Amino acid sequence: MNLVVLVDREAVVAEDPSFEGLTEAARTAMEFHVVCALRALGHAVDVLPFEPDVVRTMTALREKAPEVVFNLTEHVDGDRRKDAHVAAMLDLLGLASTGASTAGLMLCRDKAVCKRVLGYHRIRQPFFHEVPVGRTRPQGRLAFPMIVKPLFEDGSDGIALASVVRTVEELEERVALMHGKMKQPAICEEFIEGREIYVALLGNERLQALPPRELIFGPPDAGGPTIATARVKFDEAYRGKWGIEYRHAELEPALERHIARLGKRIFRLLDMRDYGRVDLRITPAGEVVFIEANPNPALGPEDDVAESARRAGIEYPHLIERIVQCAARRRT
Repeated sequence: MNLVVLVDREAVVAEDPSFEGLTEAARTAMEFHVVCALRALGHAVDVLPFEPDVVRTMTALREKAPEVVFNLTEHVDGDRRKDAHVAAMLDLLGLASTGASTAGLMLCRDKAVCKRVLGYHRIRQPFFHEVPVGRTRPQGRLAFPMIVKPLFEDGSDGIALASVVRTVEELEERVALMHGKMKQPAICEEFIEGREIYVALLGNERLQALPPRELIFGPPDAGGPTIATARVKFDEAYRGKWGIEYRHAELEPALERHIARLGKRIFRLLDMRDYGRVDLRITPAGEVVFIEANPNPALGPEDDVAESARRAGIEYPHLIERIVQCAARRRT
C-alpha cells in the first residue's frame, strides 16, 4: 500500500528526514524502526512531519492521498491534549489512520475522566482527587501516601520520587509544581503498593491480549524507586544502579487470564483502537488495580508492546503489519 507515516516535527532528523538510516540519530529513533519495517514489508512509505501550519499538513496529506496514515504523533506544539485533534483531522480528511480514535485519545488523556468512566463500570482503581489550577490541595478526605501527577501527560512526564507525598505540606508543594511548571491541573491518587504490570493489546473486533510485562523494582529495603518515574523509564544507568528492569511477568495462569480479560474490557470501554497498553498494579493481597491506559504506546522493537508481541510469536515487522491492516479495514 501507499502509506504516510505522520510524525511529530521534533522527531525528524534534519540530515535524514525520510528515516533512511543515514545518521545514528535517525537509526535510534522509534520512527525509524516503524518506517524500516513498513518498507521491508513492501509498502511505499512517505514520512510527513506534523507542521505548526496545520493547513500545510492537511494539504500535503490530500496530495499524497495515502491508503493508510500510520499516526505516530503525540502532541501539537508541545501540547499533548491536542493529539486527539490530529486524529480528528485525519477523520475529516477521510483518511484511515492507525491508533486510537479522537474519542479514545480524549478519554485516555484526561486521567480523571478516564477513571470516572472505569469507576462507573466498577473497575478497581485508586481513590483520587482532581485539583484544578487555583486550588492548593484536594477537597475532601485525604489518605496518605498519595501520588501526585499532571492530569494530561504521559510517558511519566512530571513524575519523580517526590511525586509520592506523605504530608499535607508535601502534597501542596507537588500540586503547586504541577500548576506552575506543567501548567495544568493535578490528579492526586491513592498510592497502590504492589507489582507493576503492563498489558499490551492488539486488534479490534478480535482483540488479543499479549503476554504481560512487569517493571521489577530493586530490593524493597534498598531505598530505590517504587514508581515508574521519568528517570526509571529513560535512564538505563539509573535502572542499573537500583536493580530495576523490565521483563516478562511471571503470573499464575488464572491471574494472567483475569488480567487479559480486564485489559480487553478496559481497552473497549475507553474506545482504544488497533493497539494499546493498560497499566495495572497487583497488591500484596492479590487485588488487580487499574492505574493508567496508554492508547499510543511506544512501538520501538525493544519497547513493551513489541517485546510482548515477540513473546506471543509475533515478530516486529508482523506487529507493525497487523496494526496497518487494522487501520486499512476502516478505509472509506
